Amino acid sequence: MFKDIKQLLLITDLDGTLLPSDKRIPPEDLEIIHRFQAAGGRFTIATGRTYEAAAAYLKQVQPNAPVILYNGAMLFDPVKKQPLVTLPLEPSVRQIVQEFLDWNPEMGAEILTAEGIYVIRVNEVERQHIATCGVAPVFTDLAHAPREGWLKVLFALPPAEVDKLAAYAASRQDREVEYVRSADVFLEILPAGVSKGTAIARFRSMLAEDDTQIAAAGDYDNDLTMLQYADLGIAPANAQPVVKEAADLVLSDTCDQHGIPRLLQQLMDRN
Repeated sequence: MFKDIKQLLLITDLDGTLLPSDKRIPPEDLEIIHRFQAAGGRFTIATGRTYEAAAAYLKQVQPNAPVILYNGAMLFDPVKKQPLVTLPLEPSVRQIVQEFLDWNPEMGAEILTAEGIYVIRVNEVERQHIATCGVAPVFTDLAHAPREGWLKVLFALPPAEVDKLAAYAASRQDREVEYVRSADVFLEILPAGVSKGTAIARFRSMLAEDDTQIAAAGDYDNDLTMLQYADLGIAPANAQPVVKEAADLVLSDTCDQHGIPRLLQQLMDRN
């Protein structure tokens, strides 16, 4: 697979890929990750989460390469704890968001910026999301939300309703944004041309070593471009069928069965 792990950069999604269902990384998994890093491998995170929502995991994992946040709208230096690249939405997206809110008055919605999360409409799915992420958002409305600096917008609905929402988004053909599903209950708005995959392309421009090989692991639709841009795309056994089809390697283990750490152990055993 890889001749030398010192030439390997492995980028993994958090939810559904590295994180088990209880959202806690077991100590034995962290030990494997740190041994992989000590052996010369580079290991980092790509997530739709904000820095605030990912910070506890970054402290545990201690990435030794830049982190992808906001599904690609930010590259973050985990050592200096500061953004390397931010790619905000255009101000015109405010009108798009208003049209979505008018289209379905029952959906939850939040605006994510580098400074924090602004919840502009609450429903039960959004409440559960806030609790899972463990963040302290600002509750406001669209009129009083920040005027600029939006890195993404997230809409929250039950799965069947998100299916309808995704169809509505596709029918609009908006050119200044990208729409992506990050879970069965979420649809997100990102800047045009922004994804985890294009973030990997920016990684490559930062790497001084031409022989670096990038492996990327993910489980859901928002991970597809990342797998496509990587030299090796990896899917855990619990990944969505479309992600498994796009992957070069489908693991036999799920996120609850330590899939990514076991892969790292196999790589170390071969070197």
